[in-house]
Amino acid sequence: MIGGVRAKRRFSLFWRLTGIISLVLLAGAAALTFAAWSYARVAADNAYDRLLVGAARQISETVSADAGAVTVDVPTSALETLSISRSDRVYYQVALPDGAIITGYPDLPLPQASQEPSDAAVVGDGEFLGHAIRIASVWRYLAEQGATGWVRITVAQTREARNALSLELALSGFLAVVGMSILALAAFMGAVRLGLRPLRLLQNELARRDPNDLRPLEVETPLEVDALVETINRFMARLSERLGSMQRYIETAAHQLRTPLTGISAQVEMLDRAHNGQGRAAATARLRRRVGEMGRLANQLLSHATIIHRAEAVLAEIVDLAQIARNGISDATLETIERDLTVRVDVPDEPVLVLGDAIALREALRNLVENALAYGAPSRLAVRLTRTDKTATLAVIDDGGGIAPVDWERLRARYVRGGTEGTGSGLGLAIVSDVARTHGAQLDIFTEPGGDFGIALTVPLAEAQ
Repeated sequence: MIGGVRAKRRFSLFWRLTGIISLVLLAGAAALTFAAWSYARVAADNAYDRLLVGAARQISETVSADAGAVTVDVPTSALETLSISRSDRVYYQVALPDGAIITGYPDLPLPQASQEPSDAAVVGDGEFLGHAIRIASVWRYLAEQGATGWVRITVAQTREARNALSLELALSGFLAVVGMSILALAAFMGAVRLGLRPLRLLQNELARRDPNDLRPLEVETPLEVDALVETINRFMARLSERLGSMQRYIETAAHQLRTPLTGISAQVEMLDRAHNGQGRAAATARLRRRVGEMGRLANQLLSHATIIHRAEAVLAEIVDLAQIARNGISDATLETIERDLTVRVDVPDEPVLVLGDAIALREALRNLVENALAYGAPSRLAVRLTRTDKTATLAVIDDGGGIAPVDWERLRARYVRGGTEGTGSGLGLAIVSDVARTHGAQLDIFTEPGGDFGIALTVPLAEAQ
């Protein structure tokens, strides 16, 4: 794992972007270099083709007829114009339409389109005496006494001077492309460093912070980085909430366990000091009651921890609240039999579907039933599930003395019990209140017309969300 992290750190975002743009610039430079080379060849050919055609026309001006014989006087200046490169060779040919050669190289190839007389010059490529050549042909019409007709003048030149010019032009273009690419890469690297500066500021801000400082980041960033900052802030908020929940749970456990453990310790001492059987029996009964309270408290603490964890870690799903109600009252059946309680379950036969966490809802119902059994319900206990178009209401009702209305609101807090009689942690309704909050539900405390006391959890139906 450590090696994998180090391997990833070798490739920074800066160098990745630089590598990508370098490849793009390299590909662009290659394409531009090829284009420059192609353009250089065309430009060199166009420049030398004009000289080649000019030499052919200059020779054509010297063609004449004397006593019916066609003669030509090739001017030296026409050939010297083409002899720019010492290694270049110039060839020419003057011929009649029937193919008769007046002067020049008889085997000199012709441009493909120069077979028919035309006023326009024809230029093409060929090969002669083992050399690549460029060829230009022009036609001249003679209308003199004894000689009438077309005369073809062909001039050819090897490509050394052309290739040298095209190479020079291409090299100049290549150097310009390389220079511009280097400047573009340098400018891009500077722009990337400037663009990544907000990330470095964000990194420095996080590095300077105390590990316990989970306040939202307040750093000026561009729009593209806002989403990252918001994500970090949301994560820190969730982490802060999770740490707060953990701290509250530890406080709850410490607060709740301290008193029962002290009581158990005191009961053990009283048991040791008892001198007769009756005293020992009374001390044992009190110790057993304390241990039972301790077990119930431990269950509530575990239930509370489960609710806190699942509120953040578990995704909501479709659950049947009717089935949860049936199972919840079944879990309490044994104690109701021992106490000779009348239990009534009023649950619809059809499923009542809500969106939530089945385990959390079951824990909420279990705590409501346990509260009713522990602090009320001398003879009757009822679990009732009703529904409307948008909500389902799960209520636990008993015939106990209930709680004064002035205390209803504070019952949702931790450590608060609904009366002074009996013992308890006061966690039960706090757990139910947490479940209601995470499910977007409503927790109601009420008294029925007959005097029975009830607590209800109203949850939105799945189809209403």
